[in-house]
Amino acid sequence: MIAYEQVEEYMKEVGLKYIKNGNDFIAGLAFKTDKQYAQDMAYELNSRGEGAPVDNAHFYELKNRSLDGSIYVSAAFDGGVFRHIGNLVIDNADMFSGDVLDLCCDCGIVTCFMARQFPDSHFTGIDINEGAIKNAKELAERLGVTNAEFICADVFELDLGKKYNCVTSFRSLLDACELKTQGLNFVGYRPDREDTYKNAFLDFARIIEKHLAEDGNVISVERYTAEYGWLGWMQALSECGINMNAEKCEQMQAQDISNTKDYSVTFSSRRCSDTPLDTLNSVLSRKFKSGTGYDGGMAEFALYYDSEGEIEFTDIIKGRRTIHQYAFANSKSGKRMYFDAANNNRKIKYYNEKKEDRMRSDFDAKIKLYDPEKFEIIKYKK
Repeated sequence: MIAYEQVEEYMKEVGLKYIKNGNDFIAGLAFKTDKQYAQDMAYELNSRGEGAPVDNAHFYELKNRSLDGSIYVSAAFDGGVFRHIGNLVIDNADMFSGDVLDLCCDCGIVTCFMARQFPDSHFTGIDINEGAIKNAKELAERLGVTNAEFICADVFELDLGKKYNCVTSFRSLLDACELKTQGLNFVGYRPDREDTYKNAFLDFARIIEKHLAEDGNVISVERYTAEYGWLGWMQALSECGINMNAEKCEQMQAQDISNTKDYSVTFSSRRCSDTPLDTLNSVLSRKFKSGTGYDGGMAEFALYYDSEGEIEFTDIIKGRRTIHQYAFANSKSGKRMYFDAANNNRKIKYYNEKKEDRMRSDFDAKIKLYDPEKFEIIKYKK
């Protein structure tokens, strides 16, 4: 990714430097802050990596113990997406005039960047974490930003009594809706699954609608992607009368200290008319090629977008969760399709009729791995 010069200069000024690996991260964090802070953060991150329950509120309290520490952690885990967001802000300068509301702003890195870029506009950053708001105010003072204010508030109880020309949510939805999305299925029949995410996101979308001017714009960059959640997020906005601009919406990838992460970019407003499903299809079809095997969100997209006639589903359920899903379908080109999804792993294969027996044998062998006394196996067609 090539960032605009303004973005790179800002990142250097703030201290958002690329960090190559975990050892460099811990050593640099100890140098920027203190040894105890670095040890506490290392323990927190290692616990998450080992599968401990995620407590985002605790993480952000720890992260924002100091401004320098918060910035350094952001550099490691969000520096790549911040650069993308910086580019996006510059490319859409016409949307940032007047009053701008930045939800879940954390320590204010992006809010201050936007305020720097558009000195004639006024920016309001909201975050529930007191340490984050304290750090955001300190960062604004350090940078000489005078057209931004920061308010500590629960976004779900927000009532600022005014409307904004633009409302932004940059990498916020995952943390804000953590409790509302716990236990939701990663796999399963897409319309049903995404409807549960829509319901989980509705309160957040309603806050946006409440504060959005009639001609205002909404811009969000989120960790929920085509694999699950993005369609539900767009459906939540649409239910609040905020529809999509499919031409501007896109998928984004950004590098952090450990790997490359996927993000969804959503542009919406009351003036737009594209539906959530049309938007999803528009974005993913730009790189889609029928007959090609896919992994991840594109695999599920292929199943629904490229199938003709009924899809034959088999869901493996344990308790209230769908832990595995298989599907067979005919593609529009006449080839057969075999879909296999478990948790965050999805893949689809295209094959000719002569391979039907082999694919069915593979499917039957996998189904036999599940004890029917412990798992519920449901077959249906849609």
